[in-house]
Amino acid sequence: MKEIAADYQIDIGRLSFKGTLDALRQWRPLFEADRGGVRASRKRIDLFYQNIAKDPLILRPDRSEPRALKRRPKNFRLLTKPRHEMIVEPCRKLSQKSSKKALI
Repeated sequence: MKEIAADYQIDIGRLSFKGTLDALRQWRPLFEADRGGVRASRKRIDLFYQNIAKDPLILRPDRSEPRALKRRPKNFRLLTKPRHEMIVEPCRKLSQKSSKKALI
């Protein structure tokens, strides 16, 4: 990717790592079956580089991806002792839910 960015005067941040891996997987059979000379293989590599360089990522300067928890924390206590020693007090919310279900 560094070589492609230098050859085609593209910022390396604009090249997609995933796109480069996908292209490499697609071109792999061609590289493995390459029985031609140095010129043919160099031409194939140049086409490969050109293929990656022609599809840069769009520029998104103000993009922010903060990390955040998507799931709420569970209402259960952590298991801090072996199961046979742990005494779990009933949760008020759970006992209210079960009593409501019993009434219905």
